[in-house]
Amino acid sequence: LNLIVRNVYSLTGLSMILGGAIGNLIDRLINGKVVDFIDFSIGSFHWPAFNVADSALTVGIGIIIIKSIFKKT
Repeated sequence: LNLIVRNVYSLTGLSMILGGAIGNLIDRLINGKVVDFIDFSIGSFHWPAFNVADSALTVGIGIIIIKSIFKKT
C-alpha cells in the first residue's frame, strides 16, 4: 500500500506539471502569450497575476519536492 501511495503522489505531481505546461503552451499557441487572469491585491500589497496552469505547475513541483524530501530509503 505504501508503494501505491508514493506512486500516486509522483503521478499527481507529474500530471499537474505536465497539465500546467500544456495549458501555458496552448495559451502561447492561440494567443501568442500566456494569459494571466487571477490577480490578488490587499490594500497596497499586490501579488503578481497568474493563471490556473501556473498554479498547477507550482503545486505539482511542490508535491515532487516534498515527496523527495520525505522519501524513505
